[in-house]
Amino acid sequence: MHQDDAADATPDDAPVSIATGKAPAPLTPAGVTTCATTPPQYQWIFKGACEKIMLKSSGGTFSLQTWDDITVKGSIGANNLKTTTSVYLADATGTGGDIETYKGKSFDKYKGEGTTFIYAVAVNQGSTAIKPVIQKNKPILQYVITDSKGLPGTSCGAAVLTTGEKGSLQWATLPGGPFKAKGKTVTITQYAVPRGFELPPKSPLYFAVNCFK
Repeated sequence: MHQDDAADATPDDAPVSIATGKAPAPLTPAGVTTCATTPPQYQWIFKGACEKIMLKSSGGTFSLQTWDDITVKGSIGANNLKTTTSVYLADATGTGGDIETYKGKSFDKYKGEGTTFIYAVAVNQGSTAIKPVIQKNKPILQYVITDSKGLPGTSCGAAVLTTGEKGSLQWATLPGGPFKAKGKTVTITQYAVPRGFELPPKSPLYFAVNCFK
């Protein structure tokens, strides 16, 4: 979904290979699907792996390709949808410029305990806000995150970027943590609906995961 640059174009700030005099290959690994455009993303654009899922009222699953040695997969649970709706999910690590600025402002990174090592965004492409429907013993949301380099801790937490009372953005910790890591993988599961949790139309919902010892 990237627009290709002209073959000989070299951005002013791009590093240049001494041997060839040309810019090196893009940072995006070959074969990784991204969606770093508007639409489908809005506001701060994540340049990592991206997947479009067709979400039904019963929910849906996703499995993003590996980005910076990290894979994210999981599910969105039952919800209020009347018709199947497309939702884009993308990730980023917040390093190497993989999150674009928005209106000249950098993304407000999550400053949780330990190290925040992965961010994700979900963008509802429909015209109706998607609201979770609680079902006994079934998660409304689940992320399974694996870092082949190893997680930066043995316990992890998660947060969502929400709008505060005065309209300012603020990170809110998701309940249920800490979530224990198993080797190089941690599973973030939500059974209850956090206050105000929904996917508004054409508006991104940002998540962050941090790990600590």
